[in-house]
Amino acid sequence: MKLYAPWEKAFKKVSTPFEHFLHAQTTSGMVLMFMTIFALILANSPLTETYAHFFHTKVDLNVGSWKLSQTIHHWINDGLM
Repeated sequence: MKLYAPWEKAFKKVSTPFEHFLHAQTTSGMVLMFMTIFALILANSPLTETYAHFFHTKVDLNVGSWKLSQTIHHWINDGLM
């Protein structure tokens, strides 16, 4: 039998339901829907310029002498989608 510190027991009580939530099949759909709604609201708000500027920010990936530089928009479209 393993003994747990009080903070470990408290963390486990909080993390276990969260882990079940993350592993549920509907979680990814809910996150995608929430982020889509958030992006639509942000893109149609007074923060439109900031929103557009963020996605045109360059992000570099450097490994030794090898360098890859693309915008966040490009990384999302080609890498994450």
